[in-house]
Amino acid sequence: MSTNDCKTVQPYLSAYHDGELSAGQVATVTQHVESCESCAAELSAFKSLGSAFAQAPMPAKPSDLWQRIERELPTAAEPVTLSKRFSVWVRESSYGAGLVSMAASVLVLLGAGLWYGEERGGVKEMGSGGAMAMHSHDGEEAMSAEHMVEFAGVMDDYLQKLPSDPDGAEQMLLTKYDGEKVDADGAVKLVGYRPIVSSGLPQGYSLASTSVLKMPCCTCVKAVCKRSDGSTLVLFEHDDEETAWFGDRRQSMAMCGDKDCCLVDLDSSIAATWKQGTRSVTAVGVRDQEEVAKLVTWLDKS
Repeated sequence: MSTNDCKTVQPYLSAYHDGELSAGQVATVTQHVESCESCAAELSAFKSLGSAFAQAPMPAKPSDLWQRIERELPTAAEPVTLSKRFSVWVRESSYGAGLVSMAASVLVLLGAGLWYGEERGGVKEMGSGGAMAMHSHDGEEAMSAEHMVEFAGVMDDYLQKLPSDPDGAEQMLLTKYDGEKVDADGAVKLVGYRPIVSSGLPQGYSLASTSVLKMPCCTCVKAVCKRSDGSTLVLFEHDDEETAWFGDRRQSMAMCGDKDCCLVDLDSSIAATWKQGTRSVTAVGVRDQEEVAKLVTWLDKS
């Protein structure tokens, strides 16, 4: 910036007055103004204008200002939701049509994959047990995520206790979930159906006890069965269509007899869930898939 050129300095006078110039520019303008009456007078005009503006009285705010504003606003403004913004973007964006087409293709592929998985049969990996949802039955409220986590924790304690102390494990669930030991007729009064084990068990198994538990997922019938060697197998008969009883333990799907079964690894044993009529059966403490198939076939005929 030239110190002798008024045309160069004058555009900076306003910024100089407002303190918006760099140190070097300030020094240049100051030096020029000190020797130039014309620019000094213009700078003085900026100062006078700023002073006059600062001293000007502020007009009072009308008492009904907000009422006036409200009257000018639309009376039924539609809320702008995320979904609405997205739909507008899809309509107006050049990418919208392509995005919709891609989404439709993804849905078709997912549907085909699920159908193919169902038709294959055999064993299919399902991932973690915690991924399976809890469904309500006959309009009952689905189990909340908090109750699901708590329930999975209780079942984990039960599974750890069952092999070494089956009686203690039994009592733990009875206490936790207001359990009541019943016979077949007593179960009908509480759950509205006869337990599936009331028709008998395969050879090599005997019924030790039957109880009804008010679990977070549903009110279910629990049958404690004994093998001929004295070991314990437990059958839960329940209304919920899918279970998340076993936390994040690994699951797989397999054909057991003529039914699709969800198998869960319990370290020293397995658990299995399958549809039995309008209800589901979950067997805990099963030795292998062959034993599951034996139980499925027998109970299906009973």
